[in-house]
Amino acid sequence: MEDKSQYPTYVVLGSGGHTAEMCEIIKSLFDNLPRAPDCYFIVAKTDDTSRKKVEETLDLKTKPHFVEIPRSRHVNQSYLTSIFTTLWALLYCFYILLRDKPKMVLCNGPGTCVPICLVAALYRFLHILHKDTKIVFVESFCRVNTLSLTGKILLPITDTFVVQWEPLARNRKNVKYFGPLV
Repeated sequence: MEDKSQYPTYVVLGSGGHTAEMCEIIKSLFDNLPRAPDCYFIVAKTDDTSRKKVEETLDLKTKPHFVEIPRSRHVNQSYLTSIFTTLWALLYCFYILLRDKPKMVLCNGPGTCVPICLVAALYRFLHILHKDTKIVFVESFCRVNTLSLTGKILLPITDTFVVQWEPLARNRKNVKYFGPLV
């Protein structure tokens, strides 16, 4: 039997508020776990802010491990050209997911997480990743009445989809509401 404890948990960060929220979620998780998981923080190559936020906010026992991926869409980039940058990010994610084989992908809405989650779902379907590898999406705290575009894209492929406002959970299968997490 394979020892899955050697496989990391991917924590996908996005610039600004997404990273701040994810740091709060991670702190809550670590406080409630007997042992902190081996986390790889996924950041866009041009996102230095998220790196600094993790290093300043989280009380990690070891130096955080960052994995850089190409940014899917830059701020103010046209939707037409973002098709190409997203495809490049997607191709890169095929490589890193095959290399690391994470046991979980945890994200909260930045566009950076779309390629990672899509590849993780495909690899799991093809049995390249473990069948029990989980994709967990936590909708941003600021999404009160409607799901984000990222949430709408990822809802069909997530194992656990968490919202922080009760109206978002109504009449939706596979959506969990536990109250505000941040």
